[in-house]
Amino acid sequence: MEKKTASYIRVYCPELMAMISPGEWTDCPYFRGQKLDMSKTEEALKQIFRCHVQCDSKIQYQYYDNGKLVERVEESVEDQDSLRRILSLVMKPAKPEAKKKEKKVLLVDDDVDFLEMHSAVLTHRGYHVITAQSSKECLDKLEKAKPDVVILDVMMEQFDSGFKLSKAIKEKHHDLPVMLLTSIGAQTGLEFSSNQDLLKTTGADILLDKPVSPKLFIDEIEKLIAPKKKS
Repeated sequence: MEKKTASYIRVYCPELMAMISPGEWTDCPYFRGQKLDMSKTEEALKQIFRCHVQCDSKIQYQYYDNGKLVERVEESVEDQDSLRRILSLVMKPAKPEAKKKEKKVLLVDDDVDFLEMHSAVLTHRGYHVITAQSSKECLDKLEKAKPDVVILDVMMEQFDSGFKLSKAIKEKHHDLPVMLLTSIGAQTGLEFSSNQDLLKTTGADILLDKPVSPKLFIDEIEKLIAPKKKS
């Protein structure tokens, strides 16, 4: 039998030799072929208690307790008040699962095509993306959006705009992760991604050379926003 994933209450019917729900059609003379409306609690309570008493039926029920499904079987229920308590558990709606909060990414680049392409990659992975095309727009949106991570292109209005912007952000928001992206390496033949002195000067957490693969891009972002382990 397929396991039920919602609240329910059932009784054992000796006529059918099976567990049945109060709303199912049966040949039982006490049900008389009528369906029970479980929203009418008192009516349901009387019928279920009648089954329990007349046929010595055990009662099986399942309900939500703090978001977890709990299954119980009662061989004997003393009175209708005891059954009423069981019904109240079964009829109580399950609490909806809390939605996972979307992580916000502030993506800054003066290249519109880059913004569109990388915004699509991030959105596909469940991130909420805010874009900016200049240092000023970045700083304006930073305070309003309160992102979980900032991704900056190095060359925008000036050759080193991203470096200056990273330093300004880190001076005010020490714990906000900042990723720098640059094509300077591709243009000059110099390797920037492993330059620890540059990271120390700008305050950035990581520097990646463009073009960056979507997998590496996402992997490094997830590392930056992952909860920090306590030492």
